[in-house]
Amino acid sequence: MTIKLASLSADLSKEREGEWIEPKEWPGLNPEKPLEQTPLPGLAFLVRSTNYPDYVVARQDALERLKKDYPDDRIPPDEAARVEGQLAVEHLLLGWRGLDIDYSPDAVGTILIAEEHRIMRSMIYWCAGRVGKRKVEFVKEAAKN
Repeated sequence: MTIKLASLSADLSKEREGEWIEPKEWPGLNPEKPLEQTPLPGLAFLVRSTNYPDYVVARQDALERLKKDYPDDRIPPDEAARVEGQLAVEHLLLGWRGLDIDYSPDAVGTILIAEEHRIMRSMIYWCAGRVGKRKVEFVKEAAKN
């Protein structure tokens, strides 16, 4: 089979402007069945890609600061949560739907930097990793005579 080259390219406008991504299910949300996927109907995040240029630069700057502050690479969980959350607030998350509170910059700023909201941060980063990706397409080869 032959692959269409265009289907392997990223959608740069979605990566930079954002795309609604639905994490249809998530593992570990039921403590009694930690390996089971829990459905998340209606939940969606409007996110930019983790390839968004401003995010890439800000993340690199944050990592360099953390290396100076923690040369032994033992970053406390609350500090890691603050940094990851702040990067998501400033560069990735643009909106959400399906949660019991409305999206607002104030709410996001408080929620995403809190250590206890690691599942929410993980969902946002997972969604941001999917933005702008296309499904691979194949060229239909002509049938031989």
